Amino acid sequence: MWSIVRHLYLVAQVHRRAAARSPLGPVSLGLLNVAAQAPVTPKAAAAALDVPAQSITRAVGELVEAGLVARVGDRADGRSYAIDVTEEGRAARDRFRDELTARFVQHLAGWSDDEIVTFAGQLSRLVAALSADLPEPAPGTGGRRPWRPADER
Repeated sequence: MWSIVRHLYLVAQVHRRAAARSPLGPVSLGLLNVAAQAPVTPKAAAAALDVPAQSITRAVGELVEAGLVARVGDRADGRSYAIDVTEEGRAARDRFRDELTARFVQHLAGWSDDEIVTFAGQLSRLVAALSADLPEPAPGTGGRRPWRPADER
Protein backbone atom coordinates (compact mmCIF):
# COMPACT_ATOMS: atom_id res chain seq x y z
CA MET A 1 0.00 0.00 0.00
CA TRP A 2 2.79 2.40 0.86
CA SER A 3 4.16 2.00 -2.65
CA ILE A 4 0.85 3.27 -4.09
CA VAL A 5 0.81 6.27 -1.74
CA ARG A 6 4.43 7.09 -2.56
CA HIS A 7 3.87 6.86 -6.30
CA LEU A 8 0.74 9.01 -6.18
CA TYR A 9 2.78 11.59 -4.29
CA LEU A 10 5.48 11.49 -6.97
CA VAL A 11 2.91 11.97 -9.76
CA ALA A 12 1.48 14.97 -7.90
CA GLN A 13 5.02 16.30 -7.54
CA VAL A 14 5.49 16.10 -11.33
CA HIS A 15 2.36 18.23 -11.76
CA ARG A 16 3.44 20.74 -9.08
CA ARG A 17 6.89 21.11 -10.63
CA ALA A 18 5.42 21.63 -14.09
CA ALA A 19 3.06 24.27 -12.68
CA ALA A 20 5.91 25.96 -10.82
CA ARG A 21 7.92 26.21 -14.05
CA SER A 22 4.97 27.75 -15.87
CA PRO A 23 5.04 31.54 -16.22
CA LEU A 24 1.65 31.57 -14.47
CA GLY A 25 2.59 29.52 -11.41
CA PRO A 26 0.64 26.85 -9.55
CA VAL A 27 -2.04 29.01 -7.89
CA SER A 28 -2.91 30.87 -11.09
CA LEU A 29 -3.04 27.63 -13.09
CA GLY A 30 -5.22 26.06 -10.42
CA LEU A 31 -7.49 29.09 -10.47
CA LEU A 32 -7.78 28.89 -14.26
CA ASN A 33 -8.75 25.22 -13.97
CA VAL A 34 -11.36 25.86 -11.29
CA ALA A 35 -12.85 28.93 -12.97
CA ALA A 36 -12.93 27.21 -16.37
CA GLN A 37 -15.63 24.88 -15.01
CA ALA A 38 -17.87 27.82 -14.01
CA PRO A 39 -17.35 31.29 -12.56
CA VAL A 40 -16.15 30.92 -8.98
CA THR A 41 -15.94 33.21 -5.97
CA PRO A 42 -12.51 33.84 -4.47
CA LYS A 43 -13.59 32.07 -1.26
CA ALA A 44 -14.72 28.96 -3.16
CA ALA A 45 -11.53 29.00 -5.26
CA ALA A 46 -9.35 29.18 -2.13
CA ALA A 47 -11.23 26.24 -0.63
CA ALA A 48 -11.04 24.20 -3.85
CA LEU A 49 -7.29 24.79 -4.17
CA ASP A 50 -6.59 24.59 -0.43
CA VAL A 51 -4.67 27.87 -0.46
CA PRO A 52 -5.01 31.05 1.62
CA ALA A 53 -7.44 33.70 0.38
CA GLN A 54 -4.53 36.13 -0.11
CA SER A 55 -3.04 33.78 -2.70
CA ILE A 56 -6.27 33.89 -4.68
CA THR A 57 -6.48 37.68 -4.40
CA ARG A 58 -2.93 38.01 -5.73
CA ALA A 59 -3.53 35.50 -8.54
CA VAL A 60 -6.77 37.21 -9.59
CA GLY A 61 -4.98 40.56 -9.84
CA GLU A 62 -2.21 39.09 -11.96
CA LEU A 63 -4.61 37.12 -14.17
CA VAL A 64 -6.92 40.13 -14.69
CA GLU A 65 -3.91 42.26 -15.65
CA ALA A 66 -2.82 39.57 -18.13
CA GLY A 67 -6.34 39.38 -19.60
CA LEU A 68 -6.77 35.73 -18.58
CA VAL A 69 -9.71 36.17 -16.18
CA ALA A 70 -12.38 38.76 -15.53
CA ARG A 71 -14.12 39.79 -12.34
CA VAL A 72 -17.88 39.41 -12.72
CA GLY A 73 -19.82 41.52 -10.22
CA ASP A 74 -22.63 40.19 -8.08
CA ARG A 75 -25.77 42.30 -8.63
CA ALA A 76 -27.09 41.43 -5.17
CA ASP A 77 -23.86 42.41 -3.39
CA GLY A 78 -21.74 45.04 -5.11
CA ARG A 79 -18.70 44.05 -3.05
CA SER A 80 -18.74 40.40 -4.19
CA TYR A 81 -17.53 39.04 -7.47
CA ALA A 82 -16.91 35.81 -9.28
CA ILE A 83 -13.86 34.92 -11.33
CA ASP A 84 -14.54 33.98 -14.94
CA VAL A 85 -11.98 32.72 -17.45
CA THR A 86 -11.53 34.67 -20.69
CA GLU A 87 -10.81 33.02 -24.03
CA GLU A 88 -7.14 33.93 -23.57
CA GLY A 89 -7.24 32.27 -20.15
CA ARG A 90 -8.72 29.09 -21.60
CA ALA A 91 -6.00 29.07 -24.23
CA ALA A 92 -3.25 29.48 -21.59
CA ARG A 93 -4.75 26.68 -19.50
CA ASP A 94 -5.05 24.46 -22.57
CA ARG A 95 -1.41 25.08 -23.50
CA PHE A 96 -0.27 23.97 -20.04
CA ARG A 97 -2.51 20.91 -20.16
CA ASP A 98 -1.28 20.01 -23.65
CA GLU A 99 2.37 20.27 -22.56
CA LEU A 100 1.77 18.12 -19.48
CA THR A 101 -0.26 15.61 -21.50
CA ALA A 102 2.55 15.37 -24.06
CA ARG A 103 4.97 14.43 -21.27
CA PHE A 104 2.65 11.70 -20.05
CA VAL A 105 2.08 10.43 -23.59
CA GLN A 106 5.84 10.06 -24.04
CA HIS A 107 6.06 7.93 -20.92
CA LEU A 108 3.06 5.81 -21.86
CA ALA A 109 4.32 5.15 -25.39
CA GLY A 110 5.07 1.49 -24.60
CA TRP A 111 1.65 0.86 -23.08
CA SER A 112 -1.22 -0.70 -25.01
CA ASP A 113 -4.53 1.14 -25.29
CA ASP A 114 -6.11 -1.49 -23.02
CA GLU A 115 -3.42 -0.98 -20.38
CA ILE A 116 -3.99 2.79 -20.42
CA VAL A 117 -7.78 2.43 -20.20
CA THR A 118 -7.50 -0.10 -17.35
CA PHE A 119 -5.01 2.05 -15.43
CA ALA A 120 -7.10 5.21 -15.90
CA GLY A 121 -10.21 3.42 -14.69
CA GLN A 122 -8.53 2.02 -11.60
CA LEU A 123 -6.90 5.35 -10.81
CA SER A 124 -10.26 7.12 -11.14
CA ARG A 125 -11.82 4.56 -8.82
CA LEU A 126 -9.07 5.10 -6.22
CA VAL A 127 -9.27 8.89 -6.41
CA ALA A 128 -13.07 8.80 -6.06
CA ALA A 129 -12.78 6.62 -2.95
CA LEU A 130 -10.06 8.81 -1.44
CA SER A 131 -12.03 11.99 -2.19
CA ALA A 132 -15.19 10.60 -0.59
CA ASP A 133 -13.21 9.80 2.55
CA LEU A 134 -11.47 13.19 2.78
CA PRO A 135 -12.32 14.96 6.05
CA GLU A 136 -13.59 18.53 5.95
CA PRO A 137 -11.08 21.17 7.11
CA ALA A 138 -11.47 22.35 10.68
CA PRO A 139 -13.52 25.56 10.98
CA GLY A 140 -11.39 28.68 10.79
CA THR A 141 -8.36 26.94 9.30
CA GLY A 142 -9.25 27.34 5.65
CA GLY A 143 -7.85 23.84 5.29
CA ARG A 144 -4.34 25.06 6.07
CA ARG A 145 -2.15 23.72 8.89
CA PRO A 146 -4.94 22.72 11.28
CA TRP A 147 -2.37 21.45 13.79
CA ARG A 148 -1.09 24.97 14.44
CA PRO A 149 -2.67 27.11 17.19
CA ALA A 150 -5.05 29.76 15.83
CA ASP A 151 -2.78 32.64 16.90
CA GLU A 152 0.04 31.28 14.71
CA ARG A 153 -2.01 31.05 11.51
